[in-house]
Amino acid sequence: MKPENIIVEKKTSEHKVPNNSKCYENDSFQYNSQDLDQEQKVDVNPVQLNSQNVNVYVENKKVDYSGKITGITVQKKDNEALQYVDIFLYFGQKCGLPVFETISDCNGNFVIEDIPPGYYIIYAQIKNNINYQSNYIKVLPGQTVYQTLALSEKTSPSNDF
Repeated sequence: MKPENIIVEKKTSEHKVPNNSKCYENDSFQYNSQDLDQEQKVDVNPVQLNSQNVNVYVENKKVDYSGKITGITVQKKDNEALQYVDIFLYFGQKCGLPVFETISDCNGNFVIEDIPPGYYIIYAQIKNNINYQSNYIKVLPGQTVYQTLALSEKTSPSNDF
């Protein structure tokens, strides 16, 4: 059987549009006789499966962002190491309670560990009249800062503590 196209209806109509112009409309329907004889199966409930692999790797590696301040305490006039000096660490300004306290060892060395990054002030004191106050010390993440504390005698009494 040879497929052939059959024209079912052909119609031309004329419409009037404003401005006295004419518009022609042409309708035609064509069917292919071969298409009418074939059955088509359509699945109305299609199933679609999607899969995606996600790989997650977790390392148990600790990153330490804390800093450390190390140093030595010496007497300013002769650079001799001072032992057992009280050392106070303040965050920002010297007011209130210190964030860390320690005492220098018998050689004058001290270590302040596990401090968060920031700006600090160190105040050191031995007896009541020999002391030292540092300027701001900047501690960066994972950085070790070395500080020499040169203590000297106070010239006038003040109420620091």
